[in-house]
Amino acid sequence: MTRHSDILKMTSVIASAYVSRNHVSLTEVPGVIARIHAALIAVAARRARGPVQCQPSEAQIAASVKRNRIISFIDGKPYKSLKWQLAAHGLTPDQYRARFGLPQTYPMVAPTYDRSLARDEDGPARRPTP
Repeated sequence: MTRHSDILKMTSVIASAYVSRNHVSLTEVPGVIARIHAALIAVAARRARGPVQCQPSEAQIAASVKRNRIISFIDGKPYKSLKWQLAAHGLTPDQYRARFGLPQTYPMVAPTYDRSLARDEDGPARRPTP
């Protein structure tokens, strides 16, 4: 957490910049300083709690699975497979699903990419013999 002395320094810098660029009467200055100080304390408290994880809605979950890609809920980028991204963040597929409230049937691989992998496992396509 930010130390109180750091908050006081930031308050004085912000207040002096505000007062130098805006018309503020002498009676309003203590109120301006108090509001700036309270805002900085609130920001420091939010930072101390860490980032807030919000759960995606059902519509967002459905929209994240496209024909040839899956949109990651970690960084919002499209991937054919989430395998490497999950590993980079130290998550298993089950942990990823739990973290974002996803159903157990949520895929980790894009649908068309999954089919192409299955096709490659079967070998090259051959004509049936008459």
